[in-house]
Formats: sequence, C-alpha cells, structure tokens
Amino acid sequence: MLLARMAEAVYWAGRYLERAEDMARVVKVHGDAHVDLPVGEDVGWGPLLAIAGVEQQFLDRYGIFGTGSPTSGGGSQVVEDQVVEFVLHDRDNLASVLASVSAARDNFRTARPVVPGEVWESCNDLFLDLTEHRHEVATRDGRVRWLRRVISGCQHLNGALWGTMRRDDAMAFVRIGQGLERADLTGRVLAVRAETVVPFAGGDTYDEVRWMATLRSLAAYQPFRRAMPLRHDDGSTLRFLLQDDRFPRAVAACLEEVLDLVTHLPNNGEVVDALSGAALVVADPSVAGLTPERLRALVGRLQLGLAAVHDSLETTYFRPARPAPAPRPEPVEPRILVSGSTLDLRASGRIEAMAHGRIYQVRHRTSYEYDPPVAQSINSAHLRPRNTDRQQCLSHVLEINPTPASATEYLDVFGNYVSTFQVSGRHDRLSVISTSEIQVIPAGSPPAGPAWPTVRSLLEMDRQLAARDARRYRSASRLVPTGGALEDYARESFRPGACLPEALLDLIGRIYRDFAYDPGFTSVTTPLLEVFSARRGVCQDFAHLVIGCVRSMGFAARYVSGYIETLPPAGKPRLVGADASHAWVSVYLPGWGWFDLDPTNDQVVSESHVTTAWGRDYWDVSPLRGTVEGGGQTQRLDVAVDVVRLVEATV
Repeated sequence: MLLARMAEAVYWAGRYLERAEDMARVVKVHGDAHVDLPVGEDVGWGPLLAIAGVEQQFLDRYGIFGTGSPTSGGGSQVVEDQVVEFVLHDRDNLASVLASVSAARDNFRTARPVVPGEVWESCNDLFLDLTEHRHEVATRDGRVRWLRRVISGCQHLNGALWGTMRRDDAMAFVRIGQGLERADLTGRVLAVRAETVVPFAGGDTYDEVRWMATLRSLAAYQPFRRAMPLRHDDGSTLRFLLQDDRFPRAVAACLEEVLDLVTHLPNNGEVVDALSGAALVVADPSVAGLTPERLRALVGRLQLGLAAVHDSLETTYFRPARPAPAPRPEPVEPRILVSGSTLDLRASGRIEAMAHGRIYQVRHRTSYEYDPPVAQSINSAHLRPRNTDRQQCLSHVLEINPTPASATEYLDVFGNYVSTFQVSGRHDRLSVISTSEIQVIPAGSPPAGPAWPTVRSLLEMDRQLAARDARRYRSASRLVPTGGALEDYARESFRPGACLPEALLDLIGRIYRDFAYDPGFTSVTTPLLEVFSARRGVCQDFAHLVIGCVRSMGFAARYVSGYIETLPPAGKPRLVGADASHAWVSVYLPGWGWFDLDPTNDQVVSESHVTTAWGRDYWDVSPLRGTVEGGGQTQRLDVAVDVVRLVEATV
C-alpha cells in the first residue's frame, strides 16, 4: 500500500488534471455557442462561474452586477473579459484552469517516486507553455488556441500515465481522483444547464443549439448520437449523462469505475459504502420526469454523496487516525470429521440456530490447457459460498496448480468473496479446485401482499438501507437490457390486481414452458434479445431473461450464481443444471426481503440450492475469469462440479 502522502498527491494530481481539461472544454464550447447564436440570444458568461463554483469569489473581486446575477443566464452586465480571465488564469483564483495545471504539477512533483518521470516533465512543460501564452486569451481567436493547448496537453498527460505507469495503487488513486472530478463536473453542468437538458413547453428556435452545446461541453455529443441515433426524447439526454455505464463521462460510469478501483484497495468498507450511496442517487430516479428544479435538487444530493466519498478516502487513506490493517475475510471454522466424511453437527456450536437444513460438499474443478504454454496468468474467482440468512459456509479450500506467485481474497461491492491469484512462470495447464462444505436451510414463503403496482410504489418510496441497496438492481446492466420486448413479455404475467409473488411465479412458469433448455445454443456473449427471439438457452440466459422482465416492470432483481444438488430425491426427476454451476434470480419484496426463483426448473429456490455470489448479471459473478500473457493462442477449458449431500441437519 502507498504511503498516505503519496496516495493523496497522486489522487489530487488526477483531480486537478481532470478539472483543467474539463473546464477548458466547457469554456471553449461556451464561446463557440456565442458564435452559433444570433445577437440578442446571447446566454451570457455568468454560467461559467456557476459551473466552476466561483461565483462568490468573482463577486468579491469585481463587485455586484446591478440587479443581475452571474448565474441568471442573461449576463448582460457581466464583462466577458473579466469572466474569461478569472476562470482561465487569474492568479487569485485557485480554481482557474492554469491554477489547476499548476496544482497537478506540484502534486506530480511530490509523487515522483511513484509516477514516471516523463509524466511530471510533461506536466511542467504544459504549465510553462500555458503561462507563456496566457496573454492570448485576450482575444477570442487566441483564447481558442490556448484552450486547445490545455485540452491536448491534458490528453497527452493521460496517455503518458496510461502508457507508462504501473497498474498499482498509485495508478488507482490517479484514476479515482479523475473519476470523482468528472462525475462532479457533469453534475455541475447539468445543474446550470437544467432548462436546456430538460425539455419544457414553450421552447424557442435555438433550444437545439443550446442542447448540442451542453453535450459538446462534456465531449458527449457524438457518443450520444451513436447510442441514440434517432431523435432524442424528453429523458434521453439525462439518461445518457447520468445513467449510461459505457460513456466514461456519465456519472454512473464514473462511479462504477471508481467502485471497481476501490474494491482492490485494502480497508475499503467506508469508501465502498459512500460510493454506493452516491451511485443510488443517479440510479434511483426516473429521469424522464425530472423538472429543472428536481434536477438541481438531484445534483445537490449527488454532490453531497461525492463529498462523502472524498471524506471517506481522506480519513481512510490520506489522514487515517491510526494505521489500519487490510480487512480479513470472515473466518470459517475448520471441518470436524466424524466417520470419515460426516460432520459432527453439534461440536461446532454453529448449527443450533439453523433448523431442518442440509449439509453439502461442493467440489468445483476448472482446468485450462494452453497451447503454446503461457508466461503467466492472472485470475479472479467467485468460488467461495456466501454466508446468508439461509446458508452458512462451514469450510472452504481453494487448490491452485501450479502454485501461484501471489494470492489474495477480498469482498467486492456486492459482498461476494473474490479470490485473485497470479501464476508466474511458463505453464501449459492451470487447475483450480474449490471444495466447500455448506449448511442450507429452506427459504421462507413470502406473503401474498398487495397488488404489484402498490409494491412498486413502496420500493420507490422506501428509504431503509435494505431498499436503498436493492434499488441498485433496478436498472439495465451490461448483459441485461430492459424495456421493449422484455417489458411486453412480462406484462402478460403482471396482470391487474396480481400480487408480486403471484406475477413472478407465473412469469417463470411461462419461461419454463416457452423456452427450451439448449446447452449448445448460447455462450456468455450471446445477447439476451437473441435468446429471447430464439426461445432457447441455458440457466444463465433464463436468469437474465427474468431479471430483464422484472426490471422492465420497475422492480429490483439480481443474478445469483451457485449450485443445485446433483442427486435428486427418491422418485424425483434430476434437476436441469446439475453437475455444473447454476444460476437463478432473486427479486426484492419491500418489507420482506429477497425472493429467490429458479426459472430453469420452474420452482422456488429451496434447500437444494447453494448460493455462491450475486450481482447485477453474470459479468459481476463469473466463477473464474482471467487473462494470460506470452502464449495461449489456443485454450481448452474443462469444468466439473459435484454437489454431494453429506447429512440432513436437524435440531
């Protein structure tokens, strides 16, 4: 782990570098908009002060502008030269673009032991060049050239960081700083331009020009057109800038990247909690219905959430009260063997609280063969079962051959155990064997409850921690789209007056009847809508299908990875998916909890199911995923799973 001083320096270097580039782009596009709009339609220069957050400093410096306000949009009394100079290079404005480049340079200098030398040198050259040509901003043409220097210089620095810096904790803190700064700037632009991005009745001829300028100020116009090529609807702009997880300047994408980086840092619990709270702000609302006032309120909550993230980073990594060791995964007790393979249930003192359950041994073997041999492989695995309210992991052993050079275990943002390991040295085979013993009890039956529209309203209004956590599973994810054909299919089950459990059971029954189990038809990369059209797939596809349908109706649904019992009870048919990892879906019922259903077998999840991990879709919880270097053009994968019931547990 980095020294606190180094971690803080690279974090702030990332933030200042991002701030300089983003504000330069905002000022440049704002100036271009003045050229595009006719005389009399000028939007003023005051909004730049609001986006930069320096209105009060400017007023203190230049005084009150009559009855107007620099953020009112008219800006007729705001002098362009004063605003531009103040935002770009005023020596007394510590938030100016030039001051941000200077601060990035100072922090890179402090962090020189962990940052490539050429990065600091490039940042120093950029600062000197911008200082030498600062007089150019006095004219509009010169200002454009100066701003282009800022943008290209910052992008050059980012390229140098990405191309030469080791992917370690120092790089992680640079990117964390950049991600938080981007999310904050996007929110500020949306708040100031709320009337532009939220369509309203009575708009004028030049609304389209202002709308395009807002997107261009966030480098989002072309990506938006690619993602939504048809004419945008009332909520499409906000959905893209707040919730798109593939555009790197959208708030959701920034927070998701920061979450991914933080989960690899030690002692991350407080930061992950703060990030989850910030992410819920943009994941929760229906942006299509936001008014300008509600959008500004939402951005206000987002900025509070980002401030909480910063504070947690500061107290955890930059100024900790005392040295904090890396968190250790929850320990599990060792096995106590009696008569060869049967656990002494009462000797451990852990079974009394779990009645009428079963004990399983799960052995999951994965092997890769590489041709030609590889120089090294880096892997992450979701193979250790979770502890939940219906199961308890009694023991877990992970055997890796060849012996890894390094191995760690941590909790991801969803609370799953993740094992990461690196195998170095030339090898043509990798074997990973996970052996676990788990006690499982039956799940309770949920109450019928009110009609499903009422339950959906309860989910939207509930501010309890469990409901807030559940709402992160309401939006479309990497592998699971929502709306369209999935919503139409779901509505046949969500009939008027039906309670939510009734609708869910009807939905998985229809999928069981309408879709064929066909292991050879799909792969991990097969799009869900292709599965839906072909009416065939495997357990992973059916889980994704239910999740897409349920989320399309406004409910929270998560993907669950695990296993089901290999040997069926006497006289019962063998369950589909045995002898392999299995997948099902869990839907949140406000006031009750998570309701697990297995659409592949058309049943409620029982004590025959063992839970390993859960997330938004398969991508979050794949059992084993990794990369290889120096070979492995051809790979052969073999997976085998055995689920054996050791004993029927009773009190």
